[in-house]
Amino acid sequence: MKKIAIYIYMLAVKVVGGLARLFPMQQKVVFLISFEENPAAIIKQMELDKFTPNTIIFYDPRINVTNISRDFLKLKPKNIAQFIPLMFHLNTAKVVVTDNYFVELAGAKWRKGASCIQIWHANGALKKFGWEDKAAQKRTTADKKRFQAVYQRFTNVVVGSDEMALIFQKSFLLDEKQLLKIGVPRTDYFFDKEKLKANYDWTFQSLNLSNRKQLLYAPTFRDDELQNTSLHLDIAEMERALGEEYQLILKLHPSISNDLEKLDSDFIVYVDKETPIETLLPVVDILITDYSSIPFEFALLEKPMIFYTYDLQEYNKARGLSDDYLETIPGPHVFTTTELIEEIKKASFDLEKVRQFAAKWNKYSDGHSSARFVSLLKERLEK
Repeated sequence: MKKIAIYIYMLAVKVVGGLARLFPMQQKVVFLISFEENPAAIIKQMELDKFTPNTIIFYDPRINVTNISRDFLKLKPKNIAQFIPLMFHLNTAKVVVTDNYFVELAGAKWRKGASCIQIWHANGALKKFGWEDKAAQKRTTADKKRFQAVYQRFTNVVVGSDEMALIFQKSFLLDEKQLLKIGVPRTDYFFDKEKLKANYDWTFQSLNLSNRKQLLYAPTFRDDELQNTSLHLDIAEMERALGEEYQLILKLHPSISNDLEKLDSDFIVYVDKETPIETLLPVVDILITDYSSIPFEFALLEKPMIFYTYDLQEYNKARGLSDDYLETIPGPHVFTTTELIEEIKKASFDLEKVRQFAAKWNKYSDGHSSARFVSLLKERLEK
């Protein structure tokens, strides 16, 4: 049944896309987004530069677009009701900007002078994606054909480092000339001292945090737990060992559909999945994560992190971790809650390694990435 539904949808994508191309190309920018951070940074810069072309944004309904909304934008949720407008605008836009894999791109064909810029939603990668994802290799021939049809629509991909450039080349089968080494827009925030201070104050007040040191646990999603996730962390053990000195902030991945049962304790603070993680990071003393991309930004704050990799072998087998994962991460990795507590208590973090990690993965990100991207948009529209 699922295969039939996919076939019908892809047929609609192809037919409606073809009909849309009967109309002339227009001087407009179309965003197709599933995360807030990069688009919000770009839109803010467009407003600062007084660059307000006809811009339509199709967004995943799960994200909060409050920080993106502007008078010059047309915001449309990406749902079935907007399918025809989506296909029309994709196929008639001069510039398309996307931050993820969207199957509707397979039904687009760019005319001369048009382009599709992939800004991606992560600044770096500790897990494999695209053609490097082990799960992708197990998909059907039809699925693989659809994946590649989408990847071929990316005329350019924005990168913040040479390391990420190589990953994109392998993951999407790109040529080096397609890579835009202009830095990642979402990283501009980490160079803005005033914004960091404002979010520090806002987070403390809105979450009613105590004066204890703040731990943040922000795990990535697991494919088999998107609908029914569980917390592989012994909160009670952590509270007994660390409760007097630390408070634990919990932030689940926005792709996860269910909420955890909340414990009645001031040791743990629950944050909405839709809350942009960048707003939380200024208050965090130690980050606890796993295979997420958060460390690539968090490292810019030069703070310690611990990698809680309780399912390291299983995850690597199912999805695939980056080459030399354990040598790449800028902090200790642990397999149990007890080991995690020991590392926190020991507090012997190598911050020089964190700084080197930040410099390596943010080579082209210097606080002006959004400005360079908006300049690029102007050039593309004027061609």
